[in-house]
Amino acid sequence: MPELPDLQVISKNLEKRLLGKKVLKVNASKTKKQTTTTEHFMDALCGASVSAVSREGKELIFSFDNGVKVSMHLMREGQLYINEEGNIKHQIIKLEFEDGDFFVMSDFMQQAIAVINPEYSDVPDALSENFTIDYLASCLDKKKTATVKGFLIDQSNMRGIGNAYADEILWAALISPKTKCGKLPRDAIEVLHQKIGDVLLRAENSIVERKPDLISGEIRDFLCVHNKNATESPTGHSIINEKIGGKSTYYTQEQVLYE
Repeated sequence: MPELPDLQVISKNLEKRLLGKKVLKVNASKTKKQTTTTEHFMDALCGASVSAVSREGKELIFSFDNGVKVSMHLMREGQLYINEEGNIKHQIIKLEFEDGDFFVMSDFMQQAIAVINPEYSDVPDALSENFTIDYLASCLDKKKTATVKGFLIDQSNMRGIGNAYADEILWAALISPKTKCGKLPRDAIEVLHQKIGDVLLRAENSIVERKPDLISGEIRDFLCVHNKNATESPTGHSIINEKIGGKSTYYTQEQVLYE
């Protein structure tokens, strides 16, 4: 599943390739999650041009010059294509443009979803200005008994962080994923806040270095601890992999368990 840094890169590349293109036709498949019909998408988008592609949390936001926005959530197995040759199976939505180009989101699990004018969320994105140290401290205080790992991936606290980057952030902050939120001292919360931004932005740069034209998928080979091919962290500590809260978690003994 692409996480925030992947989606940052993907959104910028999609905007470069789709900006200004006028929608000629839309086809949407009906699944258990995807209930908006082709007719609704046609009414909303036909004749409109792409004015921006951005990211909010784990969603891609397509903005059009008629004021309509469409959010796309890839879920676990969603894939994106532009002008892909051959038959693309399990299509969720396809946008065809007047110049002959086309864009497809597919998902063999049929979990990916596109939504017209999604509801506004007041939960801050992990990279937004509203995600302050005080906000983070307040949220942690409300979830005293939750593990900090579980807290980071809970999208009701902040949007955008998934399993892999939660591990990377906690390793960088030297906080054990087993620490309860209510046990974190203020200085550790400040470090955690700093590392959230540092890790996510550094990851985006690493992805661009490896695949600057990325429009789908994920790049993870540079991760420090959440990396199946690594046995030690960059600081030389053995990487432990175990289930915490039902999630495969990578960490080291150098991370402090606050009690």
